[in-house]
Amino acid sequence: MKMRFIFILIMFCLLLMSYTVLDYPKRALGFSIEKFKNEKTGRFYEVFVMLKQQDCFDKSLNIIKDLEAEVVHKSFKNGYIIALNFSNSFDCCLNSTEAGIFITETETGGVKVEVISNNSLLAKKLSVEFFEKLRA
Repeated sequence: MKMRFIFILIMFCLLLMSYTVLDYPKRALGFSIEKFKNEKTGRFYEVFVMLKQQDCFDKSLNIIKDLEAEVVHKSFKNGYIIALNFSNSFDCCLNSTEAGIFITETETGGVKVEVISNNSLLAKKLSVEFFEKLRA
C-alpha cells in the first residue's frame, strides 16, 4: 500500500513538472498564448521603426476597439494582446475566433508587430488593416 502511494505521488510530481500541464489552467480560463506560438500560416508581421513599445501597445488597443473587437487578455510586460469577436469587421470568422497581437522591441529601437490567428484568412485581412492603421 505504501509503495503504491509513493508511486502515485512520484507520478503526480512528474506530471506537475510538465510545462503543458501548468498551462492547462490558463487554457481553461482563455489566457493561454500557446496556440499562437506554433501557428505558421496565420502569422504576419511588420517592423515599425518609428514606434516605441508603449505607444504601439496603446495604439493597438485603440485599433482593436475601432474594429469593434473585444480584448480578452493583455499583458504589456509580455507584449501581447488577445482579442476576439472580429466578426463585426470581417466576414471570414466567427465571433469566437481569437487573434493575438504580439509586440516586441527590436534591437534598432523599433517594434515588431505580429498578427497571429489560427484562422489564416482572418490573420491576413486583420494584419493588412492593422498595419495600415499603425502606419497612420
